[in-house]
Amino acid sequence: MSILIALFPLLFWLSIVGAIIYFIVRKVKRSRRALEERIEVLEQNQAVVKDKSEF
Repeated sequence: MSILIALFPLLFWLSIVGAIIYFIVRKVKRSRRALEERIEVLEQNQAVVKDKSEF
């Protein structure tokens, strides 16, 4: 029983660290997806400009 009491603070801090890592990973994935969408839009705009300059 004393082992469980001794491990409680460790599990508490591990859960906090795990939650922080989870939110960081989620934010990075979201920002990466937004960045890829912006790059795609810019590439489309660049293709349109390239087509217009050929005329």
